[in-house]
Parts: sequence; C-alpha cells; structure tokens
Amino acid sequence: MDLSSVIRSLQRPARLHVDSSDQLSIDVAKAAEKSRARAKHESKSDEDSRIYMKTPQVVDVPPRLAVSAGDVLRELGVATTFLTDSPFVPIAQLWAHVRYCATMEPGRSGLLSLTAHAHKEVVHHHKVAQSEQIGIGLALVVARAVMRQQHPGCVFQVVDADVALAAGFIDEVKGRVESRPQTKKRPDYFLIGRRPDAAAGRSTVYIAVLECKGTHFARAKVVKQLGDACLQVQTVSIGRNPLYGLMVGSSLNKSGITSYVLDPPGSDQLWEGDTDTLDALIQHEPDEPHWRPGQYEEPPDADGDGVPGPEAAGREDAEPEEPPAPYAVPPQRKGWLAQVLTRSHAAAVLLFAGDNATAAHYLTPRQRGHQQGTIPDSEQWPDYSQRAVKLPGGPRLHGTTVAMPLPGGQVLEIFRGMDERLYRDLAEGKLSTYGRHASRLQRWWRGHQRRPGDVLSVGADGTALLMRVRDRRDA
Repeated sequence: MDLSSVIRSLQRPARLHVDSSDQLSIDVAKAAEKSRARAKHESKSDEDSRIYMKTPQVVDVPPRLAVSAGDVLRELGVATTFLTDSPFVPIAQLWAHVRYCATMEPGRSGLLSLTAHAHKEVVHHHKVAQSEQIGIGLALVVARAVMRQQHPGCVFQVVDADVALAAGFIDEVKGRVESRPQTKKRPDYFLIGRRPDAAAGRSTVYIAVLECKGTHFARAKVVKQLGDACLQVQTVSIGRNPLYGLMVGSSLNKSGITSYVLDPPGSDQLWEGDTDTLDALIQHEPDEPHWRPGQYEEPPDADGDGVPGPEAAGREDAEPEEPPAPYAVPPQRKGWLAQVLTRSHAAAVLLFAGDNATAAHYLTPRQRGHQQGTIPDSEQWPDYSQRAVKLPGGPRLHGTTVAMPLPGGQVLEIFRGMDERLYRDLAEGKLSTYGRHASRLQRWWRGHQRRPGDVLSVGADGTALLMRVRDRRDA
C-alpha cells in the first residue's frame, strides 16, 4: 500500500449518500416498538416498564452531501478528544487518525466508500470498533447538515454529552444513565448553535441531541440500531419537555457508505434573550448542581407557592403523566445548560489543538475529573509541542504536530490545531468573539486551491487537521 496515495485520497472530494424517507421512519418505528414490547415483557413491575421513547420522523436533508474522508477523520478527532494528564495523549491522538486513514475513499460515482483494505482485511471484532468510530464522524457530518438546513446561517458546534452532563448531575454520571431499570442509555452528543440578531440586540441558542450508530451490515441492521436509539434521545429534557433529537446510523460498504437519519420531535430552542446577558453568562464558570438522574422535582407554580393548581388534582379521568426524562434540567436553569455547552465546546477545540492547560479553565472541577477520577485543581495537565503552521496565502494555524517514521526515509506528519486568531480569542477568554468568528477559517478554505499531496480539513469550529508525507530530511 502506497501511503502517499492513501493520504492524497483523504483530500479528494466525495459524496455521502443520505437516506431519510417515510419508509425508513415506518421501519424504525416498528423496530422500536419491538424493543419496547420486549422490554415490557422482561420487566418485573409496571414501574420497570416505563420506557422513554420517541417516534422517529423524516428530516429535510440533501440526499448527497459533499464531504471528504479527511473531514470525517477531523470530526471524529475533535469529538473524541478528552482532557487527561496521560503522557501518551499525543500517541493516542495520532493513532485515532492513522488507524482509519486507509478506511474511506471516493468510490463508484464519487460516493464515499470503504476501501478494499477496510472491507476485506479487517477482522470482525476490529470492524465493530471501526464502524462505531467512523459512525461518529459520519453522524456529525450529517447532523451539521440537518441543522444548517433548519437554521440557515447558524453555526452548530458539538459537545460530548457525558462531559456536559457531568457538570450538573451526580451519581452514575460516569456510566450510562438508566432510561428504565436494567436499561442504561443516553445520547452521545449535543449540538449547540447561536443566532445573533444584531439589529435587535438579542440572541437565540438552539440545541439538539445526537445519537450515532454504525455497522458494516446492510440497512436492516441500521434499522434495528435506530430503533434502539429511539430510547436514547429521549433521556435528556428541559423539565418535562423533550429536546430535539437526531439519530444517524451509517452502513459502511465498499459499494458506498449510506447514512440514515431520522428526527424524533422535540424543542430545539434552548435560550432566547438579550445578547449582552448571554455574553456575560458564558464568560463565567457555571456552578455544579447536585442533580440526580431520574429525580427531577417540579418547580413551584406561577404563584410561587409550590402548590399545584386545582385542575391538577381530583381528575380521575386524567391519564398518568409521563415520567420525567432521567436527565431533566429544570426549566429555570436553561441558561446554565447554554453556559455549560458553550464552555465545554471551547475546551474541546483547545484540547484538539493541544492546549490542555487553557482548556481546563473552561471546564468545571467535576468535568475536569470526569475521565480519570477527581484530580486536585493544583495539578497541571501537560501541553504538547506547540507550533504554528502558515497556510499558503492564508491564516496561521496554532496547534501540535506528531510525526511517525515510515519505511524508505519518509515521515507521516499529522498536525492538529485551529485558526491562530480564534485560538487567541479563547486563550484570552473572549468566548463571544470566538463564537462570532468560528467559521472564518472554513469560509477561507472553501475558496482556496487545494495543494496536491497534503490533506487539509477545516471545520466550522475553526479546527484544522493537516496530514502529509514528507522526506525525513525535510521533516
């Protein structure tokens, strides 16, 4: 295998086939009902049989999305970067990209497809990990496209759900929360986007939860996976109001990769108000409530006495109220969730660029200890070999480079970083400025002539992944 040609293929434009149809929603709903019936049959009591499930619906998304294999790897890299004091972080980050760089390529009719290597030579148990990881990158590409379609001009960023929820919930936050006893499920990611109205001096924050699936099998397997996902996107809510949710399952094949997406309904508006108020909110570290999964308490009524109104009592014909979602954020704390998600995303892009120390300032103490147990605040996470890369005729990137020696005197060089101007904004605590200009690098890249031999993928969050093969004497 010629690694230089593999790297070049990562840059080649491709199209991702996307399916969101009435038939898909019908098939997934049937699969979800089968899972629900099975769960009820296995439950020991009526209490156990309460299942948090949403009905899947079709979404408005183009049937073909412009993408490259490098874009999928960058999305995966940003989404799976965590804060840790391990000295092996650079090696792990390098492996995350190298392991899958020979996995996808433009195939027949330009469709994004598995390479022959990934299709034939990867054994079964490695295919499971491969499909899960690549499924994350593909789901993020699709989810961003869906949200752009619904909110044109609004840039959405991705936050790991475990990391975000750790700031507010205690007990079981390191595992998967139970949607019912013996069934532990929750979504993978949040997407958060902010739309400012400069003329009115107001801003709106939108939110979606995302569940990612992937398989090497055909459509029937994806349908079953999405049926299970119907139970996972329901586990986070604002009070008793479910959040807007997306489920994306991808079938990986040499003849072409297809991503299937459905939209369980819910509210996608998280916060709306004065722009200055939002700017001030996200500048400060959020508090850490001691909420427990599944123990949501209703806020006092409008009169503030905490007593339910007369219409809520004495109604024998009233249907039993749906139990609150396991992760139910009190309605009066919506601003807190916007604060946590915005700051958690800032930490994620700084981590991707290798600046762990600055990233730690954007996370709460509980979040900082989420991955490896609580670490005292005085401990310092190591940063790694910072460097700058000047793009020809374009901006400078700030980040880290890891090099891997290759046979024949060559070196595979992988740079992970972000637009240097955006990095400075975050390093100086200017979250609102970063948010307004986060997509600046991507807008520049869309009009840039690509350089042969190098792979450069840039995102709407200002992150950049650069991969190239160089002569060892020049590295």
